[in-house]
Amino acid sequence: MSKREEAVSVESELKARKTDVENVKVALESLPYKEGQMEALQKDRASELESVQKLKDEMLAKLIKVKDSSTMTALEVTAGGKLFNVVVDTESTGKQLLQNGNLRRRVTIIPLNKIQAHTVPPRVQHAAAKLVGKENAELALSLVGYDEQLRNAMEYVFGSTFVCKTIDAAKEVGSLI
Repeated sequence: MSKREEAVSVESELKARKTDVENVKVALESLPYKEGQMEALQKDRASELESVQKLKDEMLAKLIKVKDSSTMTALEVTAGGKLFNVVVDTESTGKQLLQNGNLRRRVTIIPLNKIQAHTVPPRVQHAAAKLVGKENAELALSLVGYDEQLRNAMEYVFGSTFVCKTIDAAKEVGSLI
């Protein structure tokens, strides 16, 4: 093969490769990918996972402060399994947590915007205080501290129960209800 034939062969191969490169460029441009899109998606995902992790840390037990440690057992019994419920702002947040939260166990979710709190009516509270003395029968809700925006969840868990100092006081208050 002469030098001329070799040059023509290399030149035609070069043209073929340039055509291939152009075809690849056109194909790449037709893809709906924008520069930095993957990084943005990864950042969004990390942000969502962080939000979900934060929500997992919103167990009711972590959101209360017991005012008097002598009432702790009574409050534990009152709340029962609800201490492990997860408090979220809305039902859609709860739905996201269930779908994307990679939860390791079953959880009950308390959405603040939907929860129906049932509290002891004020007239019953006054009657109980009059019957056995205010210090002998307190609403469980008054024995815990919490952030005001969590009021519905706290009323749901602690609002319908009295904590009494003695069994006799509990029996008398129980007769009111």
